[in-house]
Amino acid sequence: MSTLYRDYRPQKFSDVLGQNHLKIALQNEVSAEKAASAYLFCGPRAVGKTTLARIMAKAVNCEKRGKSESEPCNNCPSCLSITRGQNLDVIEIDAASNTGVDNVRDNIIAFSRLAPAQAKFKVFIIDEVHMLSISAFNALLKIIEEPPSYVIFILCTTEIQKVPGTVISRCERYDFKRISVKEIVKKLNFIAAQEKIKIDDDVLEAVARRSGGHLRDAESLLGQIFSLGDKEITKEQAELIIPNYNSNEAINLLDFLSRKDAAKAISLINNLIDTGVNIKIFANEIISLLRKIMLDKLSPELINNLGLDLGDSLEKRLSQVADNLSWDQIFSFTRKFLEAASDNRSQLIPQLPLELAVTELCLSTYSSKNPIVKEVNKTEAAGNIKKTMPAPAQKIEAASENIVNETAYDKNIASLSPAEIKLKWPEVLVKVKKQNHSLSFVLQSCEPRGISNNKLCLAFKYKFHQDRINDPAIKKIVEATFQEVFEANLSLETLIDESLDLSQEAKDSLNVPSTAAASAELSQNESSPPANNLMSDLLKTFGGEVVT
Repeated sequence: MSTLYRDYRPQKFSDVLGQNHLKIALQNEVSAEKAASAYLFCGPRAVGKTTLARIMAKAVNCEKRGKSESEPCNNCPSCLSITRGQNLDVIEIDAASNTGVDNVRDNIIAFSRLAPAQAKFKVFIIDEVHMLSISAFNALLKIIEEPPSYVIFILCTTEIQKVPGTVISRCERYDFKRISVKEIVKKLNFIAAQEKIKIDDDVLEAVARRSGGHLRDAESLLGQIFSLGDKEITKEQAELIIPNYNSNEAINLLDFLSRKDAAKAISLINNLIDTGVNIKIFANEIISLLRKIMLDKLSPELINNLGLDLGDSLEKRLSQVADNLSWDQIFSFTRKFLEAASDNRSQLIPQLPLELAVTELCLSTYSSKNPIVKEVNKTEAAGNIKKTMPAPAQKIEAASENIVNETAYDKNIASLSPAEIKLKWPEVLVKVKKQNHSLSFVLQSCEPRGISNNKLCLAFKYKFHQDRINDPAIKKIVEATFQEVFEANLSLETLIDESLDLSQEAKDSLNVPSTAAASAELSQNESSPPANNLMSDLLKTFGGEVVT
C-alpha cells in the first residue's frame, strides 16, 4: 500500500529537510573519502535519522559519484538496489526486536567478518540501538572500536541517555533537530503539487504545527486529508480530519490580556463556545503559545531546535503581542491557564474556569492595599459630590485626604503609651506561643519601651536574648504578631539595658491576660504541672528539649 512518507522519502542529501549542520559535515567526509567507521545519529523521532543513514550508505557505495562529490547518483546498480532495500551489503537491523547478545553475534559480528559481496563498503544501520541489552552492547563494543576497513556502523536512537558512554565515545555523534514549520510546509506543498491536489496554505500550516516538528507525522496527516477525495481541499473540509486549534483567536486573547481588557477576552471565549470549539483544546493552545513566547524570549535558537515556529503569518502577530508582555505576566498567565485547563469542577459551564482566569489576570494589578483603590471606595461611599468637581480638584482632594489619613494612622500608633503596650503584651505572648513555644518565654524577659517611627522597641538585659529575637526567622514571627495584635505594620527594634530588672511584680503584670483568648491560654498553662527545677527554667528561657 502506498503512503506519502515512503513515496516521498528523500534520496539524496539536498532532499533532507533541515539538519544542515549535519549534512555539511557528512558530505565533506564523503567527498574527501574519509568516512568514519561508526556514526551515532540521535534526536527526536521522524526527523530523518534512518533516511540520512540510507543516503550515507548510498553515497559511500555509489559507483558513478565523481571525486570531490558527495551526492549519490541514484541511477547506478548500487544506488538502485539500496533504494529498493535489496542490497546485501547494506544491512538494516531493528534493535527493538533483536535485543539479545546472540543476535548481535549472529547478525552483526559474524556478517562483519565477511567482505562486501558487491559494494565498496558493508554498512550496518542499527535502528533504535538503545534497546540493546547490556551484554549485547558489550559484544558490539569491540567490533565498533576496531572494525574491518570495509565496515561502517550507523547507530540510530531517540534515547541517547540509554546508550552506554563507552559506545558513544567510539562513534561520531550527530544530534538531529526538529524540523521547522516553514520547512515542513514547503515539503507538503511539494507533495500536494505532485499529487495534483490544491489545498489552502492555512491547512498546511495547521498540519505542520500539529506535527510538532516531526515530518513523518505531518506527511501521515496530509495523507488522511487527501483521503477526502477532492482535488481541492478547503479549510472547512480539513477540519473533519484535524481539530481547529484557533491559533488566531488564542493570540487575540493574549492581546486582550496584555491590555487588561477582560470584557473582550470573555466575549471571545463565549463566541468560541457558541461555535462548538472544545474549550480544553483552546486552553492548551494558549498554554503552547505562552510556552513559545517564554522560550523565544530566553533564546530564539530554542524555537528552531524544538520546531515551535508557527509560520510567517502567526509568527508576526505573536511577536507583536509578546513585545507587550513582561516576564511576570508570562509566568502568571501560564500558571493561571494551566490551572484552568486542569479544572474539571465546572461541568455545567465549561468556559467558567477560563473566564475566572481571564478576570483574575486582568484585575491582578488592583489590590485593597492600594491607597488609590481605598480613595475610590471612599468616594463612591460618600456619594456623587466629587463627580461634579473638575478633575484636578478631585486629584488634589484625594491626595490631601490620603495624606491626612496616613498621618492620623501614624499618630494613632505613635500615641500608644508603654502602659497601653504592656496591657496588650499578654496577647502578644499568647499568639507567639502558638507558633513558637520557647519564644514566648524569651519575650517575657524583655520590656517594651514604646513606639517610634512605626518601630516597637524592646529592651533586653542579656545579649543572647537579643540575638535570638533578631534571628530573621524569629523576627518575622514577632513582627507578624505585632501586626495582628496592634493592627499596624510595626517593625522590631531591640536594645540592651543591663540595668533592666524585671521584678516579680512586673513579671506578674505581664502575665495578666487582657483578652479572652489570652485568659483561656494562660489558665490552661496554670493548670499544667509547674516546673520545679533549674533545668525547666532554662528550657523555658532558651527553648529546646532534654535528650537522654
